[in-house]
Amino acid sequence: MICTRALSIISKRDVLSKRLRFVSTFNAQRKALQRNRAAKLDNHEQFDYLRNGIAEILADRITDISRDFPRIVDLGAGKGHVYKHVNTYTTSHVIECDTAKDCLDLPRQDIEGLKTEQILLERDDTLPFDNNSQELIISNLWLHWVNDLPKLFKEVERVLVPDGVFIGSMFAVETVYQLRVSLQQAELERTGGIAPHISPFVSPADLGSLLNGAKFCMITLDSEEITVTYPDMYFLLRDIQGMGENGCLTVAPNLLRRDVLTSAAALYHDLYANSDNSLPLTFNILYFIAWKQSAVQGKPKPRGSQNLSIADLGKMFGDKSKPGSES
Repeated sequence: MICTRALSIISKRDVLSKRLRFVSTFNAQRKALQRNRAAKLDNHEQFDYLRNGIAEILADRITDISRDFPRIVDLGAGKGHVYKHVNTYTTSHVIECDTAKDCLDLPRQDIEGLKTEQILLERDDTLPFDNNSQELIISNLWLHWVNDLPKLFKEVERVLVPDGVFIGSMFAVETVYQLRVSLQQAELERTGGIAPHISPFVSPADLGSLLNGAKFCMITLDSEEITVTYPDMYFLLRDIQGMGENGCLTVAPNLLRRDVLTSAAALYHDLYANSDNSLPLTFNILYFIAWKQSAVQGKPKPRGSQNLSIADLGKMFGDKSKPGSES
């Protein structure tokens, strides 16, 4: 009787652990709604400066690959930021995918020799493409809102042809740290506690591990800090909302009280203001490129298979440290 009950308890715990294995950090429906609202603003293009700039960098990196791509899939395409900067010598077709319908519905600029089509995604971690069907997938400042990155990366790997490439950019740790610190200190002073008003961001080590876990190879990461200045914190918050980047945590914290916002604005100025009283906001951009494994890719030789010692390099090229050697 005791053994049967113990087995029953273990079985129930196993089922419960499977159900609780994945918890959504972000409310995907709310995020799509926020981005749709931002796209409907009369002056929505005013807030595209960051995405347009990073999209141009990503499009330029495509040209570094000595290969033509019949199609490019753009995940989280938004208003077509990457499409505007793609070189027609590299591709003739851009497939734009997103969960925000109003972003996809915005008219695209006509570019001679470049075709575009839009696909509305039902989920941000599932791709509507066949196995081994795409040569290049790109994503510009969108992946930080995906709840299940491991699943999405496995989907990307599934869709890519062997030796296909995945290029992207993400907001990384330390992004908007000035705003985060100011809000936390103000809320702690005014309410005696803090709530997560700013989303968590990925670290380079975590991103590399996720890509490696999805069986990508030849992974390369690099980062860049971009600092934008604003006249005050309220202009800053307006721009974040105009970008569609306002918070959408599943467990929504209480709304910030007016006295907390006022205190945060004063703290922001005291801690970070420039000499001209403008406020800096730092965006830490993490770029990556990863390849799907293929038999045609170069492989490292087995350990111990070398037939030359590093000590012999001096003999081959001459030891210039000795007197009488050529300079």
